[in-house]
Amino acid sequence: MASFDFEMDFKAFEKALDRAEEAVIEGAINGVNDALEYWQLKATNLAPIGRYKGRRGGNLRARIDHTTPKVGLDGISGSVVANAFNNGFNYAYYLHNSTGLSAREPGTVLDFLEQAKNDSESRMHRLIEDAIEAELRRKGMT
Repeated sequence: MASFDFEMDFKAFEKALDRAEEAVIEGAINGVNDALEYWQLKATNLAPIGRYKGRRGGNLRARIDHTTPKVGLDGISGSVVANAFNNGFNYAYYLHNSTGLSAREPGTVLDFLEQAKNDSESRMHRLIEDAIEAELRRKGMT
């Protein structure tokens, strides 16, 4: 009777999976950062324009920024924030959450953070996907 044994070593496969996981996480972090930058740009362009001599846009547009992406157990998160404080009063919060008011300049809106996110959501998803694919290619996994 003839007998054949077959053995498979999964160590190389496990290493490749670990490398792929690291590449996906790195790519996702880069992609979320790209998406936050894009969201910030769109929000800045939609934010009301201040009327300050020699400064188009004013304090509100200058104070729109994004956070650094944070990796958690449930995924990667980040946000775009607007904090235009003047003597303890947050003008950005007031405008964004006001009812019954409207922006004075055409092409601007008071809920600039929310509208920029909603208008750009599909583009932001593509930025994240592209960054993951780029990282996988960079690491020679595609």
